[in-house]
Amino acid sequence: MAFHHVLDYAMLAFGFGFVIFFHELGHFLAAKYCGVKVEQFAVGFGPAIFSWRKGMGLRWGSSGRELEDLHRRAADGAAEDLSEVGETEYRLNYVPLGGYVKMLGQDDLRPNAAIDDPRSYNSKSIGKRMIIVSAGVIMNVILAAIGFMIVFRLGYPLPPAIVGTTYSRSPAMDAVRADGTHVALQPGDQILSYNGKLTNNDFSKIMLSVALTSEGDTVPIEVRHVDGTTETLRVTPRHMDDEGKGVLVLGVMPPSELRGLDPADISDWDEQKLRQSEPADFFAVRPGDVITQINGQDVERDDFWKLSDALAKSDGNPITLTVKSPSGAITQPTIMPHMMGGFSKDGLDFLGMLPRAAVDSIMDKSTALGKLMADDVIIHVEGATDGVSDPTVGELHDVLASAGDKQMPVSLTVLRAGSDQPIVISNLLPNVSVGDGKTGLGIGLREDEQHLVVGQVKPNSSAYGLIPDRATLTAINGKPVTNWFQVRSIIAAASSGDTLAVTYLPHDETKPQVANIKLTSDDIADARQISFTDALVLHEMPGTRKTTNPVTAFVWGVDETRDLILQFYVTLQRMFTGTISYKNAMGPVGMITTGGQIAAKGTTWLLWYLSMISANLAVVNFLPIPIVDGGLFSLLILEKIQGKPLSPDAQKIVQMVGLALILGVFLLVTYQDIARAAGY
Repeated sequence: MAFHHVLDYAMLAFGFGFVIFFHELGHFLAAKYCGVKVEQFAVGFGPAIFSWRKGMGLRWGSSGRELEDLHRRAADGAAEDLSEVGETEYRLNYVPLGGYVKMLGQDDLRPNAAIDDPRSYNSKSIGKRMIIVSAGVIMNVILAAIGFMIVFRLGYPLPPAIVGTTYSRSPAMDAVRADGTHVALQPGDQILSYNGKLTNNDFSKIMLSVALTSEGDTVPIEVRHVDGTTETLRVTPRHMDDEGKGVLVLGVMPPSELRGLDPADISDWDEQKLRQSEPADFFAVRPGDVITQINGQDVERDDFWKLSDALAKSDGNPITLTVKSPSGAITQPTIMPHMMGGFSKDGLDFLGMLPRAAVDSIMDKSTALGKLMADDVIIHVEGATDGVSDPTVGELHDVLASAGDKQMPVSLTVLRAGSDQPIVISNLLPNVSVGDGKTGLGIGLREDEQHLVVGQVKPNSSAYGLIPDRATLTAINGKPVTNWFQVRSIIAAASSGDTLAVTYLPHDETKPQVANIKLTSDDIADARQISFTDALVLHEMPGTRKTTNPVTAFVWGVDETRDLILQFYVTLQRMFTGTISYKNAMGPVGMITTGGQIAAKGTTWLLWYLSMISANLAVVNFLPIPIVDGGLFSLLILEKIQGKPLSPDAQKIVQMVGLALILGVFLLVTYQDIARAAGY
């Protein structure tokens, strides 16, 4: 196993080296074309591991000193024939973080340095220098397109462009038909095109295209439903959080098959350990298992949408699966439906009523591991702030975040399945990074869907002022209700302007009261836009993007390169405006770590990753930052405009600022890489 890891990283290192080599080859060929003498062609920085020069052959270290001795002896009249000795030293250096082409008269830290030689870089026209400076970026774009073209000829494994699961109240749940009616994208819908561009049955293409959408734009999306009919809807991508940050998304996830994970892919399946962190339904379908029936109805592996349909129609009741194990044993576990999370940290609400929180999962590093259990219902929390009873998802999140900021322990009182008595769990210290420099308890949260306890009522909602916080609902329109699924169904089936008579028990009281709540169209739309999920761990539906037509592969390769370059620019722009955190940036450590994981998946995955790196390298190198190619190109434009280059002092300041900026960014992203790896 260790040998395979070493081989993976060796292939990654070779790939990185080739991307850099191709970039520098662009500068080299352009310099030769423009008649500039190239003194060194290097991959990496620092001292040379080995070098090669025509007429001298391979050398450990640099051949520079040996060449100087040859020239000295020739100048002293020694019979040295230098006509066969090449002018360019090709070298591999010790620090594999880039590369360079050293041309006669070129000094990035002294761009105005002049050498009285017609073959020097600075003696050439501005146009020729622009060609030389931009050639590396052009070669990276070409390499990316070629790499993607090869990937699509070989076949790239990825999920098909089919809707698997949708987030509640997401753009995908609020699509609009041509007649203006609202409709949700349904599990099983195949997305044929987005904003006029074919998806080529590639789920990643959907995410990329959505991310490139201008904020606030409503675009067409063509889908084919499971019954074979097609229609064009319109969607408006949004950010996934309340603060308008992150990339734009539709709120859809890729599809799964009705089977468990491949046993060969699971090296650390420790059920005893997993039971400390995952809900019971997690184990209903184990690795190698296949679902053959859902509520007695026969299903095939790709009928995942039938499971979604059963979840939506359950009204909170258990669903019975028939599962066949690799040994042929048949079991019939039951699983509970859950409501899918929404686009708000406060979680889901019904007429403004927020259910209290429950534990969904627990991270390995959490101090709650082995103490809390998945499916525990939180009935009280004590932390750095005043205690909160029946906290909502948002309230619990805030208490834990505050405790994390102050490094104070929290105490949770929970209701656990199979027990009638509350359990108090004390001294839980938030110790897990939850992003944006915050520390939390490391637990996943969801709504307590099976108990009709109102944790909080949102201000300015339909239920505000009518239903008190911490009340328990018992009936609607005289009909008993026992869970939030039933409440959702009643609201979704109503019409705008209808009034619901909601019977409830105030906290710690036994006398029921009735509130008459008038529904709005938004209340009904919110209820209808709730989607459903489960705790199963299923195998991702396999797909392959492949073509045997070289022209099609070329077009796909060019499209993929263009889209990735555009995405990089959009990401930079949104980082600058603050809608995407700079903490998402990845540096050398992250690239190597991620690259090693990708290389382990196979050659095609590695080739795709390196092609993506090549496209991104083109963007980074052509940013208008001094030192990199884009900065040098910008100085050439300025020189062309004013008829002369900047003064030596001005250029020195610009170059020092650029060097400091590059170094600062390098240190920042490296820190973020290490922090992510360490779980800070």
